[in-house]
Amino acid sequence: MPRWTLSQRLIAFVTIPAALLLLVFGWFRADEPAQFFKEGGAVETVSVLLLAQGVLCWFAVHGRAGWRDWQIPAILVLFAMREMDFDKRFTESGVLKLRTYTGDAPLMLKLTGAAAILFSLWVIWRILARNGPGWWRGLRAGRFPAVATLLAMVMVVFAKGLDGLGRKLLDVGIVISDGLDGHAGRIEEVLELAAWWLLALAIARLPAARAQEPRPKDGEDPARLPRRA
Repeated sequence: MPRWTLSQRLIAFVTIPAALLLLVFGWFRADEPAQFFKEGGAVETVSVLLLAQGVLCWFAVHGRAGWRDWQIPAILVLFAMREMDFDKRFTESGVLKLRTYTGDAPLMLKLTGAAAILFSLWVIWRILARNGPGWWRGLRAGRFPAVATLLAMVMVVFAKGLDGLGRKLLDVGIVISDGLDGHAGRIEEVLELAAWWLLALAIARLPAARAQEPRPKDGEDPARLPRRA
């Protein structure tokens, strides 16, 4: 496995202690554990900061060339906006709810929401089309960025399943206690925090993996060389 470069070690070192310090500060600042995990609390704040750092890492790694795959920082920004509840903060029901478009919501809100959804789908499509094959090759080779990204996505999917668990189970006739519902919400926030941290580290790790790509010899067509994730 390729060694970590000095810049990657610095990024990882800054990521972990900074996140831990902010979490510790938030824990002691909170009057009760619920405040630590609530919306806008320490866990959510650190999650947003880790996503922002992922964007900075992307351009630190790739420079201007990072704009060719702008969908990667774009998805991180979308995740950060979702963490801050931008999808429902400025509307009554939220831009991701069907009733926003079937009800009597203002036309401008419907158009803005539809544009946001279409942009998100475009970003996802570009990731699948442009980055999916390389990610799959990296995963089969056991490379850290690909494995970390997979773990992060599994955590996010599982976390979303825990979001509003009491309400979801109530829809199918299952009632759980408020305490259990609260614990599920806290686990959701921790899983998302871990997922964003893994993504930030995966992006920081990319240069070492890409540095191992084969270089063309004199007169050799670069397009015929095998690519690595």
